[in-house]
Formats: sequence, structure tokens, C-alpha cells
Amino acid sequence: MTNSGANTGGPSAAPRRRSKAVRRLVIALLVLVALLVAADFGAAAVFEHEVSKRAQQQFDLRDHPSVKVGGFSFLLQAAAGEYDLVTIDAKGVPVKDTLRDVDVHADLRGVQAPLSDLVSGSLTQVPIREVEGQVRIKAADVNRAIQENSNEVVSAITNLTIDPVSEKAVNTAPAEGEETEEDGAEVADQEGTTAGVKLCGTVAIAGQETELCVFSIVSLDGGAVTIAPKRLELRNGGSDVKLPTAIQGKVLQLFTRRLDPGSLPFKVTPTSVTVERGVLSVKGKAENLVLGR
Repeated sequence: MTNSGANTGGPSAAPRRRSKAVRRLVIALLVLVALLVAADFGAAAVFEHEVSKRAQQQFDLRDHPSVKVGGFSFLLQAAAGEYDLVTIDAKGVPVKDTLRDVDVHADLRGVQAPLSDLVSGSLTQVPIREVEGQVRIKAADVNRAIQENSNEVVSAITNLTIDPVSEKAVNTAPAEGEETEEDGAEVADQEGTTAGVKLCGTVAIAGQETELCVFSIVSLDGGAVTIAPKRLELRNGGSDVKLPTAIQGKVLQLFTRRLDPGSLPFKVTPTSVTVERGVLSVKGKAENLVLGR
């Protein structure tokens, strides 16, 4: 008669041992992956902090800007000494008395910074293959600039909004009884030296709250944005309002402005102006620059 206790090392025990070995291997791999991910994030944080310090100096900012490294695996990029994409964002940058809340954005491609220099603290200059810089002027700052031009016709504008429209819509008034074609979605991504914009707000005319929309062309003037109003639309209680030509001229003059948002990041030369919902944007590109010089 066979003793059943003698089968503890038989065929049924082998699968259990393999199952335990597989579980240990999986746990070990998970721990290794977690350590690699933690190391990746830690190294990226060191790099982002170093770049942020140099960007603060280069942009002459009061606070450190936000820096993010794009692409898969920071450590793999660090081993090669070059990073695919690094983005820098500074929010609420005061430029002048009028422009108090400008956003600065830069996309840095082909950033060269060896990890050894980062860890040792010897990194002083960071070569960059290509930079695309952008500054964004918000509606509140545009409204503040317009208020500086206030006259006896319009003394205050509230709830100012910025929307993209085609240059055709700016220059062509709609037929009687028709509304201006809303084509902002089609033109928002177009870039050039001019763009169409619709600036709308609430004003008091003859003691009555009136919705005012001024259709203008924005263009580059050096690094500044000029607003050239072409026509206006007024509505009071859902009805169109017509003003005498002389009064219309005074209202349009109010919106004639030149906004200088300061230099683009890295002294990039402005090449285009765009209109997005809520902001006027100036962009430019440059190649073969050095961060920290």
C-alpha cells in the first residue's frame, strides 16, 4: 500500500512552485518599473528646475516659469544629451502699466543638456536647435488700453470679449436685416501679419446699456499689435442701433490702439499675429539659440 504523504514533491507541487516564482518575478519587475519611473520623474524635475532658473534670468521674470519636458522617458533623452521638446510658460507677466497680465510661452526643440552637467550643477548654457515664442494679450488688458482712450461718447466698456473673424467680415457690413457671418472657428488657426478680430462689450450710450461690437484688423508693427477698427454694430434690447457718422467715428477712434507686449522669448523676431477666443497672440521662430547666454 502506497503512503500518500510521500507525494508532497510530486507532479502537483511543481506548478505551485512555478506559480510562486512567477509571482515573485512579476513583483520584482513592478518594483523595478516603479523605481525607474520615480528616477525618471526625479531626473526630469532636476532638469526642469535648472531650465526654469535660466529662463527666469533670460526673460527677466519675477518668478520661476513653469517648465515641462515632452517626449517618452526623460532618462533615455538625458542619456542622449538632447531633449525633443521643452515647454516654458510664464503666466500673468506685467509688461507695462496697461498690460499687466501677459502670458509668455516658448516651445524649445532639440535642447542639449547632458545629465551629468545637470547633476553636478555645472550646466551654464543650454544650446537649442529651434524656438517658437509666443506672447498672449488678454481681453482685460485690451479693455484697459481702450479705456485710456475714453471720450465723451463712450466713457466705460464692460465685459469686453475677443473673437476671431475673417478679414472679409471686418471689411464688409452685412446686408440690411442680416447678421455678420460668424466664421471665427475657420480663421482661428490661420497665421499671418494681419488678422480679423471682433471686440464686443457693453457700453452706456445716451444713458442706455448698449451692446457694441467693433470689427477691426490687427497687424504687426515691429513687435507690437495695432488695432485698426473698420466698422461697428450696436444693439439695444435686441434691436439694431444706428449712430450718426460723426459719433461712429469717435467710437471707432476709441478702439484705435497700439499694444506693445514686449520682447518675445529669446528675442525671437515676431512673424505673425493671430486672434484666439479671448486673446491676441504674437508669435515668432528662431534657430540655433543658447539659453543662459
